[in-house]
Amino acid sequence: MVAATITAATLFTFEAVRPEASQPLATPSVTASPSPTCEASWDVLPSIDPDEQGNQLLAVAAASDGEMWAVGGFGPPEAPTSTLAERWDGQLWVLTATPNAGTVNVLNAVAPAGPEDVWAVGRTSNGVEDLPLIERWDGAGWSLSPAPAIAGGAALYGVAAAGRTVWAVGASGSAELGTQQALILRWDGKEWAAETLPAPPGPSVLRGVTAVSPDDAWAVGAQGDRPLAFQFTGKRWRRIPVPGRGQLLAMASVPGDGALAVGSSILRWNGTVWADAGAARRQGTLQGIAAVSADEAWAVGSSPTATNGLTRALVQRFDGTGWAIVKGPGVPGSDALMSAAVALDGTVWAVGYHDTANRRATLIVRGSVTCA
Repeated sequence: MVAATITAATLFTFEAVRPEASQPLATPSVTASPSPTCEASWDVLPSIDPDEQGNQLLAVAAASDGEMWAVGGFGPPEAPTSTLAERWDGQLWVLTATPNAGTVNVLNAVAPAGPEDVWAVGRTSNGVEDLPLIERWDGAGWSLSPAPAIAGGAALYGVAAAGRTVWAVGASGSAELGTQQALILRWDGKEWAAETLPAPPGPSVLRGVTAVSPDDAWAVGAQGDRPLAFQFTGKRWRRIPVPGRGQLLAMASVPGDGALAVGSSILRWNGTVWADAGAARRQGTLQGIAAVSADEAWAVGSSPTATNGLTRALVQRFDGTGWAIVKGPGVPGSDALMSAAVALDGTVWAVGYHDTANRRATLIVRGSVTCA
């Protein structure tokens, strides 16, 4: 069993599953003498790779019963042929069978809605165009949930749940043809339907969504080379100005009417406006964000290396005063972290993949920080 405790002097600690896999991380610099000295570490947890061609995890989420879910796809990395879902039952990761709908099948996001009620979204293909893929876990197995018909095809990249309401975001149309438009679907407890959005002037896509309640949700993405954000306040979605350039790929709610969004940079919503959060400078892209509290957050992604085509996991940590880069898990080969989540016990988990000499393999890590 995994033991986890939270104390006043320790943000989150745990008994390592494989102590030999734990590696020291860079300690953020301490600028004031009264501040505690913090040391972080990762544990690489055994995960499942069902396919010889390639396996990847693209999202992770924590359920209210203490379980964790990770989803992605397996088969050729550029076009996975089968969906992939793994469940942490408190002791180990277990592969759960998932249905497939077409020639390409991948799950890009996962969100628990309640006990024995989990949603995952992604894309499939009929050989001509991408189609939205929605699946639901009912405690016994996964099944396909019918998505509304969308002219020109569509793909889904993010999902969030608040009670009986579930939001899924992505884009309709084709990026290659310049017809891509931001898309939000809503599950009202009975069926999925597309939401009405203020139309951005040009191609757009939504990559991440978070929901505090059925009447309080955010969706983020990109319109061309600029970040895009929509806020739902119970009646309609409205577009909120976002500074800077680049795309937003994921977001997380922060206690106290706040939110964080990551992608080309890190932005913070303070209840009134979006502003630059002061991320540590490092070339790369942040794919996931997990907020432990208003004063503790983790952002994960990948950055290029000097070796052409290889990447290393990129991790930034917020300690209440600023962001600092900490080393990733340091697994052999090229690696990337695609998503992060806070478990019920306060530990932070991240998933992604690493490329070995023979194939792409799943990667699941758990981080801890001890402050003295």
